Amino acid sequence: MDTNEPNSENAPESNDQSNTEPETASTGTPSASEPLHPVGFQFTGRAGEFFKIWIVNLLLQVVTLGFYWPWAMVRTKRYFYANTHLDGHSFDYLAKPKSLLIGYLIVLCFTALYAVVGLFNPLFVFPVILVYLVAAPWIIYKALRFRARNTAYRNVRFKFSGLLSDSYITYMAWAVLVPFTFGLIIPYWKLKQHEYFFGNLQFGKTPFGFKPKGAEYYKYYLLFFAIGMAIYLVVIILFVAIGAVSGYSMDAMGSDEMETAMTIGLVIGMAILYAIIIAAGVIFQNGLWMLIFNYNMSVWNLGDFRFESKMKLVEYLLLCLGNIFASVFTLGLLIPWAKIRLAKYKLENLYLLAPGGQLGEHFEASHEEEGALGEATSDFMDFDIGL
Repeated sequence: MDTNEPNSENAPESNDQSNTEPETASTGTPSASEPLHPVGFQFTGRAGEFFKIWIVNLLLQVVTLGFYWPWAMVRTKRYFYANTHLDGHSFDYLAKPKSLLIGYLIVLCFTALYAVVGLFNPLFVFPVILVYLVAAPWIIYKALRFRARNTAYRNVRFKFSGLLSDSYITYMAWAVLVPFTFGLIIPYWKLKQHEYFFGNLQFGKTPFGFKPKGAEYYKYYLLFFAIGMAIYLVVIILFVAIGAVSGYSMDAMGSDEMETAMTIGLVIGMAILYAIIIAAGVIFQNGLWMLIFNYNMSVWNLGDFRFESKMKLVEYLLLCLGNIFASVFTLGLLIPWAKIRLAKYKLENLYLLAPGGQLGEHFEASHEEEGALGEATSDFMDFDIGL
């Protein structure tokens, strides 16, 4: 369907009976009455290209004792953004390293203060931790504003319009309730965090909509709680079985043979335990994230546009497990390959559902300058505050 042609059903009536086309037709904006068709994201990054960026970033951070980190982070994000395409257009990361440097230096000073006061008296670290916890919602708020403002698509910037007061309610007030509810409120707390992020984003002047249901979050958390308990029982049964077999075998051995067998058995047992712990952590964290992400995309919209994520649980978990073990056994050399592989899978299973399969035009909104302290702090502390 040619979206540049006026839609006769939706065209406004003209008082002078003229044949003037409606404005939306001339700008190519899709009509809300048209059926939604998927427009796929693409990721064109390659492991070999990113490895060069990654290894240079790593070496320069070592040489500069970490002070190159803002430049490394910007180079990395620009590479991933530039290789993320939607409808033939890439995204842009507009932040400048110097903007992040000030925030990074403040974080380093805060971290150094924490380390120094701990040397004199461990009790002195508690006031520092308290200050950090009180500042955390502000840090998250600033980071979300900074990231949104420095992300653009087709020269149109994103914007985060959430309030600072809502950040304190989301990340502090709800957190206080966790021990009083024995952790049962955690799924709903996670929902409120996602509401704060997804529901306060704008693309230009167009706000996003986000209406999740708490029952869906509890369903996924209960599913993975059951999976975690199953893994725990498997570990117990496995070690009981190993102990029984080892005991039976040792009864038929001499003392020297027994000592050797115990050593070998201990090494093998620890290796199996370590692998199971890694696998369990990956399954719980990444599997839960994937299911909730798929659901979040299904209830997220940008005006008449909708989103859809088609990641498969088993495929995604196998990919994550492969990435973890490949990175561990190569002493980190395959980290760039793992990151490219993960980004490609996520993005190539993500779709924007557009009326008539056309994205139309959006116009850039004005944006005020935003400091980079929140972004620097959140990345330094590895907060989970976004997608």
